[in-house]
Amino acid sequence: MFSAVFSVTLAEGANAEQYVADAKAAAEAVSPVFLADMVLEPAMPGGNFFCEVGFADEAAFKAAKATDAWSALDDLMHNAETVANCEFIAFGEGPTTLQEKENSTCHRVLFFSLRPGADPAMIEKMESVMNDMTAHVPGLRNCKLAKVVECSGTDEWAYAYECDFDEPMSFLGKYMSTPFHFLYIDKFFEPACGEWVANPNLCTPYLAQEKPFLANFA
Repeated sequence: MFSAVFSVTLAEGANAEQYVADAKAAAEAVSPVFLADMVLEPAMPGGNFFCEVGFADEAAFKAAKATDAWSALDDLMHNAETVANCEFIAFGEGPTTLQEKENSTCHRVLFFSLRPGADPAMIEKMESVMNDMTAHVPGLRNCKLAKVVECSGTDEWAYAYECDFDEPMSFLGKYMSTPFHFLYIDKFFEPACGEWVANPNLCTPYLAQEKPFLANFA
């Protein structure tokens, strides 16, 4: 699956209910595979509204980008009257662990950039460890780590780490507090650690879903 993600901070005073309704309609016009809603509380870095549109492959994404429907969606995500900031990434295939195809009520995408001079060996190690997360975190049902192929916003986003959780509290609790996370994941994101590769500027929105997003096209 190829995905396009918008992580939006709505402008002060924006009508969130109307924006969500407009975004759902705009996203559905681009692809029947989409998520568009306000992020769950407590808010994580990256904004308060999330939209992800899925495609079978990169060719389908590029074809969609040439349509009026995509232009309408992109304009809505960058509307200066309602949007204070928008981070955008597009990413495709990557190592995927798919354990659940029917039931999952929380979807999260982390995207991050790499610090200048990051050790390629450490980047490779980070990829390996992050791809092994489902074996160590109860409630993390599916995950995919992929390189970003297109982006805009406040950073040169390099990676997307996409997750389906059985429920939101598994992300906030089991995932964030597991010893595996702070022993094997955090060190790649901490400047004080010798294995630091990722910039501290992160986007990590999460929202409710009705079925596992990563199971689309599976």
